[in-house]
Amino acid sequence: MRLAKFETLSKSEMQDVHEASLDVLENCGIVIHSQKVLAMLKENGADVDESKELAKMNRALVQKCIDMAPSEFTLYNRNKEEAFVVGDSTPRCASGHNAIFLMDTSSSDRRYAKVSDVEAFAIVSEKMRDIDIVGVPLNPQDVPDKATLLYAVKALFENTTKPLFFSTESREVNKAIIDMMKVVAGTDDIASCPNAICQLSPTSPLYWEPGAVEGVVDAAKNGVPLTILPEPMSGVSAPYSVAGLLTVHNTEVLSGVVISQLINPGTPIVYGSSWTTYNMKSTAAIIASPETNILRVAGCQMARFYGLPSHTTALNSDSNCHDEQNAWEKSLSNMAAICADNDIVMNAGMYASGLTISLEQLVLDDEMNGLIRRLRKGVEVSRESIAAEVIKNVGPVNDYFMQEHTLENLRSGEFRESELPLAKNYEEWISQNAPGVELLAKRKVDDIMSKGNSKPLEEHVRQGLEHIIKKFEKEHC
Repeated sequence: MRLAKFETLSKSEMQDVHEASLDVLENCGIVIHSQKVLAMLKENGADVDESKELAKMNRALVQKCIDMAPSEFTLYNRNKEEAFVVGDSTPRCASGHNAIFLMDTSSSDRRYAKVSDVEAFAIVSEKMRDIDIVGVPLNPQDVPDKATLLYAVKALFENTTKPLFFSTESREVNKAIIDMMKVVAGTDDIASCPNAICQLSPTSPLYWEPGAVEGVVDAAKNGVPLTILPEPMSGVSAPYSVAGLLTVHNTEVLSGVVISQLINPGTPIVYGSSWTTYNMKSTAAIIASPETNILRVAGCQMARFYGLPSHTTALNSDSNCHDEQNAWEKSLSNMAAICADNDIVMNAGMYASGLTISLEQLVLDDEMNGLIRRLRKGVEVSRESIAAEVIKNVGPVNDYFMQEHTLENLRSGEFRESELPLAKNYEEWISQNAPGVELLAKRKVDDIMSKGNSKPLEEHVRQGLEHIIKKFEKEHC
């Protein structure tokens, strides 16, 4: 059977968080900087104060919208083929996105990104067996500032067939990316074959900026899958308690569920979570603390409480290099995320509190994804796998090398093999010039990049993406 699923909240505790969130929504409310959204909420029974841009959502309205949101949806790849179902409790691993810096290991230089760096990230992501979704890793700085995300999305679509994940605070950028999704899919009905997930975030505590909330409107109208991702910080934009941090976060997710479902009932919604605690002594935001790991489990439980797919960030580390802190923080955060059965686990390739990306880190995190996914699967116990007859036939002292049972199971996949050439003993390691895993990862990156883009985008589709960017630049840059 599978390894026992991680849980940290009882049913009554989930109900307590839910009731507290409903109380806040109904009696405190959410500030929403959009008259259009406020008017829609008012039409549907919310108590709206236009002068304060404040909406109070009663529990009946909230519950109606929760009930409208689907429990799962199908995500497609660039080739318009079904990739997988999001919401079936099978963790899908995504490369991290929205870092600030790229660590170029060839020059040991931490620098701002170029479009070519995003292209390289996509090429490597395409070859990773335990990366299912490719997030926008960096915003390139060698293109016009307002269009930087568009160039990044174009670079991903051109260099990987895997589904994408993007986020923005600009309605205009969001609309342009939705148009890019349609061009790649070859249809205006992107809801029938979504090839990307759009992440939009309320601002903690308890309000929506104009670009973000109007982005929710546009995505919902088009049926684009939405991750609602609040990012409250303990003691700063949420109470300095784990349960209080969870409750502010939960309240903000529910506000996004209400808005999206009133716009378009049945819009795919993912319960997103990106936990941050704040160290009052060092004045540092921490993304890989034990408490954030507890919340990765709790957030998944709350998503299941509402019947929604779940998303969390993991493979998180606050370390600024590839050291032991990096390894244990990434392992623990990823184990919490995957073993809680979060549907999307995002941040592979990132470290330094999410500020830095490296291609080598992406390779190492892909390996870690595979290890923990295998752990979660547990052990299959059957008459055949127990193999009592084989054990009796071999008997004492003998070996199992040439047994038919061994040969039949050799390539079953039950025993996971690393794709990094890890040395098996000291002598072998020394003979290979004593490489560490970072060097092995660099060798793998170099090998992948030497072969280039194996999945180029069709030329007419590429030109369609360029047309959207040029039109955006003409209107907004």
